[in-house]
Amino acid sequence: MAERFLIYNFLGRANDLSDLIPNERFAVIAGILRALGKYAEIRDGANIYTLLSYPPNLAQEVEQLEFYDTNQSKEYLDLLEQEAQSIARDGFEVIFLNLWRGPGFKFSVELAKRVKELVPNIAIYAIGQGADRIREGLLRIAPHIDAVMYGLGYEGVELITKGHPIQDIPNAIYLQDGQIRFTEQKVLDNINSIPFPIYDDDVYLNIKGKFPIYPIALSNEACPFACPFCMRPASYGVDVVAKDTSRAVDELQHLIHNYNARYFRIVDSTPPFMALTRFAEEVIKRGLTKYGLHFSGFSRLDVNSSDDFELLRKAGVEALFFGIETLDENMQKSIKKVHPYDNLKNTLKRCHDAGIFTIGSFIFPLPGETEESMANTLAKLREIRPYLDSVLIQPAGVYPMTEWRLKPEEYRIKMHPDYDQIFPVYPVKYILPIRYWKPFPFTYDLMGKPADQVTFEDIVETFERFCSIVSKELGLPIGVQDYDALASHLLERDHAQFTKELINAFVQVDYPHLKEIIETAHKKLAG
Repeated sequence: MAERFLIYNFLGRANDLSDLIPNERFAVIAGILRALGKYAEIRDGANIYTLLSYPPNLAQEVEQLEFYDTNQSKEYLDLLEQEAQSIARDGFEVIFLNLWRGPGFKFSVELAKRVKELVPNIAIYAIGQGADRIREGLLRIAPHIDAVMYGLGYEGVELITKGHPIQDIPNAIYLQDGQIRFTEQKVLDNINSIPFPIYDDDVYLNIKGKFPIYPIALSNEACPFACPFCMRPASYGVDVVAKDTSRAVDELQHLIHNYNARYFRIVDSTPPFMALTRFAEEVIKRGLTKYGLHFSGFSRLDVNSSDDFELLRKAGVEALFFGIETLDENMQKSIKKVHPYDNLKNTLKRCHDAGIFTIGSFIFPLPGETEESMANTLAKLREIRPYLDSVLIQPAGVYPMTEWRLKPEEYRIKMHPDYDQIFPVYPVKYILPIRYWKPFPFTYDLMGKPADQVTFEDIVETFERFCSIVSKELGLPIGVQDYDALASHLLERDHAQFTKELINAFVQVDYPHLKEIIETAHKKLAG
C-alpha cells in the first residue's frame, strides 16, 4: 500500500487574489491521509514565494502557450525537469495533481508525463477545477494520468488510500483497454465525518506565502438548480447535504486555535437554506466574536433571502456576493434563473442596510441578448443601485458538462470546431479589460445578429458599452470581489482602492508588491 502522498499544484501565473488563498480541498485531503496514518505533503505553487522563485518570463510563457506548442523555452523545460526529479527523488507513490484551466494546465500535464517516465509505478490522479471541467477529455490528451476524480473527491481519496481498485472509486474516470470508463457518480454525503483541514507548514509547504483568508464550507457544495451555464451540478451533484452547524463551528474553532485564523471565506456557491443564519447564531452563542472574526461568501437571492442579515453582520460577515446575472425577465427564463424582482430588491436592501458590503454579479451579454433586454437590465439596476456596493460583470462563458455546451443550438450558441483543444488552456483573466483577452472558442446570437455572424469584437463592444453605462452613468464600482473586501478590511484599506492596487499588481506580474501585501497581512494578524 502506498505510504507517501503528494498533493501538487502548479499555477504558473497568479491572476487574482483567490489564487493566493489557502486551498481547502488540498488541506482536507491532507487531513484524510494523515488520519489514515499516511505521509502527506502539499506543494501548492499558488503561493507568492514559489511564484517569485520561477524564471522572470515564465508567467508570460505559460499563459501564451497553446496545449500542443513545442517551442517551450529552456527555462520552462529546466523547471519541468527540476520539479519531476524532485518528486521522483522524494519517493512519492501517489500524486493528487490539481489542474487549473489556462496557465499551468499544459505544464501540469507535461509534468505528470515526465514523472511517469521517471517512476513508472507512481499513481497520478487529476483533481480540481480542471478535472471538473475537462473530465474524460483529459484522458484523451493525457493517457498517462491514471484517473480523473471530479467533484470534491474526499471519499475517493480515502478509498484509494485503503487500497481499493479504481473501479470502486466514485466520481472517477479512467482508461481500461483503451476505453474510457466511468464509475458511479456519488454526492459527498459524509460531510460531517471527514477530518478537519491541515494547514501546518510542515504539511502545507509555504503556507505563509498565501493570503490568510481561510475557506470553510457549510455543505457538500452541491447545487439543486439547473442553470444552463453552470457545471457545478454535473461535478458536485444536485443533492445538497448541509454540514451540521455544530460541526462547521467546531471546524471554525479548529482554524482559530491552530492557525490563528480570523478571516474566512464561506465557499458554498449555494449555501443551504438558513445555513448562514444558523452558522452566525452558533458563532455568537459560543462567544467566538471575541476573537474578532470576519467572513465573506456567497448568498443566493432565492435560497438565502430569508437569512437574518443583521445577525450575520453581528457575527462578523463583512461581504456577500449575489448571483443576479440579469434583470430582464426573458433572459432570466433563458438561463432558468427567475427571481421575483420585489424579492430580489428587498433582499439586497436588507443585506446592505445591515452594513454588509453587498456585491451583485451579472453575466453580460448572455446568448440572445438584445438592445431591449440590455435596457431592461439597466433600468432595474438603476433602481437597486442604492443597495449595491460593487458589481461584477463577466461575459458569458461556455463550459463543458453544461447545457450550453451539450445543447448549444437550443441556446443560440455556435461552438468553435476546436473548442475541446482550446478550452483547457484558455486563460480567463477577469482583471484584464476583455479587449485584451483571446477570442472565445464560441459565439452566440447577439443584438439581433445570428451566432455565425457574431465576432469576438462584437461581444467586446457590447460588453464594454454595458460596463461603461454601469460605471459612468450609474456610478457603481466594478470589480470588488467579496474576498477583496475581506482582504482590504484586514489591511485597513479602502475596498475600491485596494482592489485597483491588486489589479495593477497582477496585470504587471508585480510579485514583490504582492509579497509585501501578503506579509503585511500576516504581521497584522500576529499583532
